[in-house]
Amino acid sequence: MKKGLTALLLAASLFGSLQAAGTDHRSMLMKDMRTMLDAMEQIQRGGLYSSSDDMKTGVKKLQGTLKTLESEDIKWILPKDQVYAYKFAQKTASMLRLYSDDMIASIEAGRMDDALEDYTQLLKQCTSCHIRIRNW
Repeated sequence: MKKGLTALLLAASLFGSLQAAGTDHRSMLMKDMRTMLDAMEQIQRGGLYSSSDDMKTGVKKLQGTLKTLESEDIKWILPKDQVYAYKFAQKTASMLRLYSDDMIASIEAGRMDDALEDYTQLLKQCTSCHIRIRNW
C-alpha cells in the first residue's frame, strides 16, 4: 500500500513539474512575441519620423528574439496538429534575420526607401506566419 501511495505521489509530482515547465516555455515565448511586436512598432515609428537610430534599435530588439524562433523551444507554442509548423517557424526566422540584416545595411547606407521596403518584408513574414500557424 505504501509503495502504491509513494508511486502515485511521485507520478503526480512529476506530472505537475512537466506542466509547469510547459507553462514556463509558453510564457517565455509569448513574452518574446510581445517584444517582437514592440520592435516592429519601434521600427515603424523610426521610419515615419526619419529616426534611423530608432529603426536600428528596433531591429536589434527584433533580432534578439529570433533565437526563440530558431530553437526547439518554439515547439511548446506551435499547434501539435500542424506537422509543418516547426519548419515554417524556422524558415520565417531565417527570413526575418535576412530582411533585418538588410535593413541595417540600408539604413547605414542612407537608403531609407530600401530600409522601409525591408520593413514591409518583415511585416509580411510576421503576418504570413500568424495566418498559417494560427489559422487566421
